[in-house]
Amino acid sequence: MQPIVILGAGLAGLSAAHFLQHPWILVEKSERVGGLIKTEVLEGCLFDATGHWLHLRDPEIKELVNTRWMPDQLVSIQRKAGVFSRGVFTRFPYQVNTHGLPPEVVAENLVGYVEAIYGEKGRELREREPRDFAEFILRYMGEGFARNFMFPYNKKLWTVDPSEMSAAWVGRFVPRPTLKEVVDGALGVGSDALGYNASFLYPREGGIESLARAMLAHLRGGELRVGTEPTAIDWKARVVTLSDGRTLGYSQLISSISLPGLVRLLDKGGARVPDEVLAAAGRLRATTVTYVCVAARGKNRQPWHWIYLPEPEFHAYRIGSPSAVYAPLAPADTATFSVEYSHHGELSLERAEALAVEDLVRSRMVHSADDLLFTRAREIPHAYVIYDEAYGPAKAEILRFLEHAGILPAGRYGQWEYSSMEDAILAGRSCARRLNG
Repeated sequence: MQPIVILGAGLAGLSAAHFLQHPWILVEKSERVGGLIKTEVLEGCLFDATGHWLHLRDPEIKELVNTRWMPDQLVSIQRKAGVFSRGVFTRFPYQVNTHGLPPEVVAENLVGYVEAIYGEKGRELREREPRDFAEFILRYMGEGFARNFMFPYNKKLWTVDPSEMSAAWVGRFVPRPTLKEVVDGALGVGSDALGYNASFLYPREGGIESLARAMLAHLRGGELRVGTEPTAIDWKARVVTLSDGRTLGYSQLISSISLPGLVRLLDKGGARVPDEVLAAAGRLRATTVTYVCVAARGKNRQPWHWIYLPEPEFHAYRIGSPSAVYAPLAPADTATFSVEYSHHGELSLERAEALAVEDLVRSRMVHSADDLLFTRAREIPHAYVIYDEAYGPAKAEILRFLEHAGILPAGRYGQWEYSSMEDAILAGRSCARRLNG
């Protein structure tokens, strides 16, 4: 019997291999596993590919991580996130921590919230489901929060106006505050524990890539091939052609590579893909994220693990600080940062490095450019899937075809979604269970 082939050794692929009860071959284009959860060491400083914090909700996955994959190797960290707006820092989430902002901004946020939730002005939105992400924001937070944070920040992150996006993705990622939480936040007694990532787990050593290495160390019943990638897939003959010239026959195929990329590979394999499926793949969009790894002399000037930057004078949408999150990620008396930019390929690495210096100084995360030891820009393709009007129908069209072709997509890229690390592990498990019967 042919093995089950898994494309991509990120968390979803590793998880699928772990849970499968049939022989498998795991194919990874880079030289080591992990996908996006790789850790790079630059002059003694450890950088993940932006912030990767582990949240565990599923009992089985929690047990696996804590007792088998990484026993006694994780530390629990309470989030210290901030927002830099109107020249001041406030705690995150913004909507329940407005104390410290100019009084007129606080008042605008409060009045807008009350009008949205209780006033005549917000009645229309309260009587129906939001048509898009902008309406979701206005419905549950009001015009003040929308204008002062939610609209400008999310336009930076997603690169499109919130009115162009569906609200289907928000789920646990965008908390909806209560009146008491909003009022408490305006008075300075608000909580920063709101949201799914108020606390998280992180490896004691080796950065987030330690999780991928631990999962790999416990794999059994299959074969890992690194440094090679698929160049074509014949979905009728069930054969994958690899970049090293070899071919792999498969009984079943699990794919954690990008959904549009998978469709293109299927169309190159000898059995054509229907035109409507190719067209659907062309309608799926995502942002590119460039993150700049920065090290600076001295300890962190600010206490924040990461900050959000909603205002247009900052090109970055977020600045993270690995050394503030977990001190062993940087040498003593060194502060490290990851400065993040979302775009569609128009931002060069050199330009991003220059902007990172400006944004770090302007946001008061460092004293001056003279304190910086290095800036190194890195790029993540299709980092954030854009949930626009085309997203739902296009993805559904592709998934119907993949079901017909006997291919299971898994993970953030494979399922073309905005999701967490645990979600990727769960997706791999789900595929394995389906194939295990």
